[in-house]
Amino acid sequence: MVQNSGIQCYNCKEYGHVARECQKPKRAKDAAYHREKMLLCKQEEAGIQLNAEQADWKD
Repeated sequence: MVQNSGIQCYNCKEYGHVARECQKPKRAKDAAYHREKMLLCKQEEAGIQLNAEQADWKD
């Protein structure tokens, strides 16, 4: 059994489940999401090595 207590949902930002298991309606991606995505893309273009978490999130 996987312990989900430390896992945060990207949809509702609550702990204990992941977005695909979230019972709340899908949330529109906000400005912070797009700002983070753009920053990661710019870092990659500049040749800055992304860590595994950043690389997975960017996709």
